[in-house]
Amino acid sequence: MKINKYRKPENHIENFFYERWSSKSFNSKSITKSQIFSLFEAARWAPSSSNSQPWKFVYATTGEFREKLNMVLNPYNRVWASKAPLIILVFSKNHTDGKENRNAKFDTGSAWMSIAIQAKIMGMNSRAMGGIDLHKAHQVSGLSKKDYSSICAIAVGFSDDDGNSTENIPNSRMKIHEFIMDSPIIK
Repeated sequence: MKINKYRKPENHIENFFYERWSSKSFNSKSITKSQIFSLFEAARWAPSSSNSQPWKFVYATTGEFREKLNMVLNPYNRVWASKAPLIILVFSKNHTDGKENRNAKFDTGSAWMSIAIQAKIMGMNSRAMGGIDLHKAHQVSGLSKKDYSSICAIAVGFSDDDGNSTENIPNSRMKIHEFIMDSPIIK
């Protein structure tokens, strides 16, 4: 797919930032254990408050456990995401050293972004999905709601996009001036 047809950065950045996008089109090519652990290695090095590393990833590629992970996805997401060779459930740890970790979800987001960028660098696509059954995610993973918050699921795989689909094209982005403030307005 010619990503430059859809996305053009306003300022200089490395191309993997704007070439990364959340695809809904995956082929059946499997992902090796080594590739999977490269994704998690990238997450391992994500920044976190007080180096708490509050993320927890539960994953599957095939088999009965994979079918259980597929059932965590809402029906719309299940249609396309079940074709991806890797599904990951994402959780954040609610407490660190006995205290509430108010940064846990933020930090877990940085770990997800590390996975997304590493996947792109490795020639894969990824898509995070908020459309999941949070209760079922806890049931399937065995992680308690008291200790962990269910955040999302991630589909990872190789693109099946031929570049001609109008349904699976990269989305646009806001202009920088729409989301930054260089100084607060004082009245």
